[in-house]
Amino acid sequence: MEKRRVVNEPAFLLHRRPYTESSVLIDLFSRHHGRMVLIAKGARKLKSRWRGALWPFQPLIAAWSGRGEVKTVTGMDGEGSSYGLRGKALYCGYYMNELVLRLLHRFDPNEVVFDSYRNALARLSTEADQERVLRIFEKQLLRDLGYGMHLVRDADGGNPIDPEQCYRYRPDAGPLQYSDIDGNGVRVHGTTLLALEEEIEFDERTRRESKRLIRSVLDYHLGGKALRTRIIYGRMFPSESGQKRIASD
Repeated sequence: MEKRRVVNEPAFLLHRRPYTESSVLIDLFSRHHGRMVLIAKGARKLKSRWRGALWPFQPLIAAWSGRGEVKTVTGMDGEGSSYGLRGKALYCGYYMNELVLRLLHRFDPNEVVFDSYRNALARLSTEADQERVLRIFEKQLLRDLGYGMHLVRDADGGNPIDPEQCYRYRPDAGPLQYSDIDGNGVRVHGTTLLALEEEIEFDERTRRESKRLIRSVLDYHLGGKALRTRIIYGRMFPSESGQKRIASD
């Protein structure tokens, strides 16, 4: 297999873990090459040239080479300032990282997802309504991976969503006319579906319903596997997470 070298690649670090006494393995999200696993040799040394760059939410310019699935870092420099995520916004950023790790396949480039991710980080660092930022990112991520939600027409007859009506949203079908007999799916108002579609400001009901709605859709595509960042957020902010759930519940 021919050794491949990549240079000047926009990227973000999603996760890092020790590999040897001096090196780390990193999960990198790159714009043109997708999600990758790289070895950063010597990164755990105090005088490592990579030490200051290997942090989440820092825009990076990366370079790597290698023949196998796990490449070797040959360059890693910050591009501008890190997004200043603090407090709850920081945990929301880690949640986004976990979603990208769970839902994106390795070596599957998606520039649209990369740009949505970068835009969401910028908004988390400046906007007060962090839940709305997450909902929009989650919706766009599902759409761009081919799991787009049905938000403008019902699944019964393809009729336009009525903002005054209630629906029962099933991840495998979409919004169905609400029925007290059928308990499957998440109860949601038409105004919530349309607010998600149009990405307008959320009122309290929309915020609450969209949280439950998108969680059900994500859980469906994740096979019901729990997200660690939801659990951690619930422990850190129990008064705001209800049943110990992250803002993405």
